[in-house]
Amino acid sequence: MKRFILIAILALTASCQVVYQCPNDGKVFKCSSEPLEVCGIKTIKGVQIKETFVNNCQACSTGKVEFTVEGKCEDYLEEAQFCSPSEKKLEECDDQIEPQCAWFDQDVKCLVYPCAINAKNRCSSCQVKNVLYTTEGKCPKSI
Repeated sequence: MKRFILIAILALTASCQVVYQCPNDGKVFKCSSEPLEVCGIKTIKGVQIKETFVNNCQACSTGKVEFTVEGKCEDYLEEAQFCSPSEKKLEECDDQIEPQCAWFDQDVKCLVYPCAINAKNRCSSCQVKNVLYTTEGKCPKSI
């Protein structure tokens, strides 16, 4: 039984969603075609453009995207606005009220839907540990 619990814990920690900041030097990388699909995100005029890539290397090569999140873009809510690594590092947020639903990554195990919290704005949402992305407005009550 202890062995089963240990294997279950290892499986859960292995499924964490990793956010990776791409280098911004515009280099072309020699990438493998080994599939480990990622959602690549690039912000253009304040709008996140999301595209699924075969792997992290191909997404980041030649500056195609700013950062990646593990998994296909289609696996997430269409309106998801991912918290970038630079947003996670901000030390201060303004007090502007623009309600956001802050959705947790897979490290947080929720017992009920939604696996999210209400926050006053996007900046404060992305400051919360284990928040992966936000959606506009208050969190849904249930599905």
